[in-house]
Amino acid sequence: MQAQPTFGALFRSKDKRDYTILISEKFKITGEEFKTVDVPSDVLVGWLGHEMGHIMDYQHRSGLNLIGFGFRYVLLKEFVKKAERAADSFAVTHGMSDYILKTKRFILDNSDIHPTYKERIKQYYLSPDEILEMVEEMDSTKNG
Repeated sequence: MQAQPTFGALFRSKDKRDYTILISEKFKITGEEFKTVDVPSDVLVGWLGHEMGHIMDYQHRSGLNLIGFGFRYVLLKEFVKKAERAADSFAVTHGMSDYILKTKRFILDNSDIHPTYKERIKQYYLSPDEILEMVEEMDSTKNG
């Protein structure tokens, strides 16, 4: 999956932008092919939630900043980490923690997924423990 502003959106005001989430019928993770329809629905909801997190991040950026975002994402590993963790954080803070956790566990606990991809997930995205910590912190803020 991939979330991105439409090309024309880069030249519109923030409140008039359009975004696209691209979803493939099949996807490969380090050589292993999965059909989207075979992935548990909660996992797909988690992936969509993550992509919506990217869109939430994009909404606060100017068109020029979005162009720079794209270049930095392609060129800088540390920027990829920051962007992916931000998308996860947006999703978690908007009530998607259960789905995001199911998506992480689907990837990290799936023996058909190559260890290299699992390492990428561990390197660039929030871990299940970090997500649980965020949820606990949000709960304590609500209740405290």
